[in-house]
Amino acid sequence: MATRIGVDIGGTFTDLVFYDEHDGAMRVAKRPTTPKAPDVGVVEIIAEALADDAVARAAYFLHGTTVGLNALLERKGACVGLMTTKGFRDVLELRRGTRGEAMYDLHHQPRPPLVPRRLRMEIDERILADGTIEQPLDADDVARTLERLRAEGAEAIAISFLNAYAHPAHEVEAEQALRRLGFEGPITLSHRVSREMREFERTATTVVDAYVRPAVSGYLRRLDDRMRDDGFGGESLITRSGGGSMSFAEAEARPFETVMSGPVAGAVAAGDLARELGFARAITADVGGTSFDTCLLVDGRPRVRYEGAVGDLPLQTAWVDVRSIGSGGGSIAHVDDSALLRVGPASSGAVPGPVCYGRGGTRPTTTDAAAVLGMLGFGELAGGLRLDIPAARRAIDKLAAGLGLSGDEVASGVITIAGAAMAGAVRSVTIEQGEDQREAALISFGGAGPMLATIIASELDMTSIVIPRHAGNFSAWGLLGQDVTRTASASLIHPLDAAGVAAAHATLGGLRRELDERVAASGGSGDRDGTSFDVALELRYLRQLHSLTVPWPQPSPDSAAASLAEAFAAQYETTFGHALEAPVEIVAVRATLREALPEVDWGTPVRDVRAAPDRTCDAYSFSRGERVEFVVRDRAALDEQPTAGPLIVLEPTTTTYVDAGWTVRVGPRGALLIATEEDHDDR
Repeated sequence: MATRIGVDIGGTFTDLVFYDEHDGAMRVAKRPTTPKAPDVGVVEIIAEALADDAVARAAYFLHGTTVGLNALLERKGACVGLMTTKGFRDVLELRRGTRGEAMYDLHHQPRPPLVPRRLRMEIDERILADGTIEQPLDADDVARTLERLRAEGAEAIAISFLNAYAHPAHEVEAEQALRRLGFEGPITLSHRVSREMREFERTATTVVDAYVRPAVSGYLRRLDDRMRDDGFGGESLITRSGGGSMSFAEAEARPFETVMSGPVAGAVAAGDLARELGFARAITADVGGTSFDTCLLVDGRPRVRYEGAVGDLPLQTAWVDVRSIGSGGGSIAHVDDSALLRVGPASSGAVPGPVCYGRGGTRPTTTDAAAVLGMLGFGELAGGLRLDIPAARRAIDKLAAGLGLSGDEVASGVITIAGAAMAGAVRSVTIEQGEDQREAALISFGGAGPMLATIIASELDMTSIVIPRHAGNFSAWGLLGQDVTRTASASLIHPLDAAGVAAAHATLGGLRRELDERVAASGGSGDRDGTSFDVALELRYLRQLHSLTVPWPQPSPDSAAASLAEAFAAQYETTFGHALEAPVEIVAVRATLREALPEVDWGTPVRDVRAAPDRTCDAYSFSRGERVEFVVRDRAALDEQPTAGPLIVLEPTTTTYVDAGWTVRVGPRGALLIATEEDHDDR
């Protein structure tokens, strides 16, 4: 065990969880995010919630942030110059032939590349796919290119040469030449970002890394300096997009791995909880102020993809399969040009926030609708915030007047629309992947997740809901258990036969050396207790475009190719509903080195007999379609016996809305288990 601090920055709130190894105590805190200076907000919430000695005693500071993601979404990154092989200047604009959801949009206009054409420079060099040097690097060409990039004001340089994943010599030579010529800014080499083929994806990832590096590096350095000034002497870690954590120093060198740092910790923590509760299938519903994030958990593990995307920008890196939409507690309700009620994706954010927060907001949001309907009880939220419900009512009524409806009709419509959008996102990770969400549990967290849990579950015909302990801060809680993780991969195109397995094992040796070098460069030894090394192969049927990742539990040059092919066929049939009679080939080898942090003893909360007495309020029941009397109860007063709704459960970090027709009880690890009354009767 080890004392540790977890801080997660969301679009609206910054959440803290502190675990004290000395007494096993968990402390939580929540405060509005400071978008213009998130590092200041982190330090301030720590100062408000913890004594100086607690900070000094902490062995780990674990962090989740959207700094890199925001730089991408808002296009506020560095001015990047791209050096690429002659003839490949426009790969960022050529992209792929597929257009995804825009396939049938005749007016679709992709966003401009992160690097404008005037900053994309061709270098005379060529390496073939087998690593053979066909055209040596022209050093004079590099020098001329640097002068042009300097004249254009380039702050960072991305280098992505053709087939550098197979042989990186020219990228290394170009970097050395740039340093000799005096360039002091960040340089990103594609082979250090990804050793996999696919020129567009590798180049895009390289550019993203260079684009966000100044923002991420500057932020992490400022935050670490502030933490050290306040007495913190432990290890600073940040969550990776693919799960697990990495040191601040590694994140500065590989910022592309932190782009989806924010939503990942909650998904991983939900997986741990699902395993403990015995759910073979579970779905996360993380509802914050600006977004809804969802992830399918299979046997307590979130699915990991090896290529993600931010908008139309592919990222060739490990990526927990979390799907996000712009729908959260702060999503703004409005009437569109067709006179239809819409919710989101625009958000009120942390500033000014929903109207009911009393911080200057004027446009009604999902939270305002919930406040008007009584779903938040008497409007007593985390951090001592008291909602201005009359102001929310005025904003909703103004919207209702334009639609010719009552305030309650519009407010219930806002909640229903938001719930339907969130249910649609859930279907994208379940039904669209061959999974039946009705057989899964919905693990709902985030500031607004418990408030909307029964709404989302009803839309999806789900009968089982889990509300974790400290649900409003659950993503920050999840940070505390993120092991230090490093991944590496390399393309290897070879038939899946004995020779292919041997070649994959040889490639694996190089990946292990790369991971060990990264451990050493970060000042680690790689010998923490619980260190594990996991291997997988990327396989596909011959000549197919897409592939699947299959675990290689006991990698050996003598492993049976037939057993790996059988595992691939079984996974292919599960994914696509059929298998093929065709040869299988290896596409890539993947390796993960995981160093486990000391375990956290989460403990079991004891029922608080001093909890406030029950109250009642008038609130809207969606199952009954009318206002009814709800019991308002402290979470600490609930026990293992089922309590029937309608019920509103209060706690320091969130509010849980239990509609009529549902029951709630306390389960393992203090989680609330909510089920339909029929489901409880069956048990």
